[in-house]
Amino acid sequence: MSATLNEVYAQLPSPPLSPKNNLYIDECLYEQFIYSDEELKQIESLLSSPVQSPIECPIQLSKDDILRNKYINMMEEGVEVNGELTPYLYVIEKLHSIGNNVINKKTKDAIPLRVYETGTDKYQEFWVHPMFLSLQSFQFFKLFEEIKKNNEEGIIEIEIPSLKSFAVVLYYLYTGDKSKLFEIAKIDESLCKGIMENIKCLEINMASF
Repeated sequence: MSATLNEVYAQLPSPPLSPKNNLYIDECLYEQFIYSDEELKQIESLLSSPVQSPIECPIQLSKDDILRNKYINMMEEGVEVNGELTPYLYVIEKLHSIGNNVINKKTKDAIPLRVYETGTDKYQEFWVHPMFLSLQSFQFFKLFEEIKKNNEEGIIEIEIPSLKSFAVVLYYLYTGDKSKLFEIAKIDESLCKGIMENIKCLEINMASF
């Protein structure tokens, strides 16, 4: 079947533009780029303005990130004691050396802590010392920072996975006795699991001690 005239014509290349057509197009393009003095000033202002790249944009840190950075800086730079920075590990060693004498005792700087087990109404109360807990656990550090900021008083509350094993974890925070911690954990598999869950929940950095 022979192609129609229109089909043959459609397959032919477009004819070249004549010089006259080229001149007309150039004039049209030129007219598109004619700006007033006011428009030129606006363009110049835009071109001279510094453009901030996405990399240079400041990152908005969350409240949790800010506190975590503060906690890490304390561990690296030292703990402020009587207006002076004291090496972090030195302070922890000193606390552990007196821990047995003050654990769960109502001394001058002790505060009441009510510990709930997650998903239940069960709780136990302890007398604790903020310095022992906040220096070794990020979650306690965050808790006491918020209490200090809000000037809160009274019983402090916290929720953990295992209430049964909290006393063991508390003993470790006051004494730093890992061997005793492992010895107790061997007695009962569920107790061992509870200890590990509490350590993870409270973000206790045992590797540092």
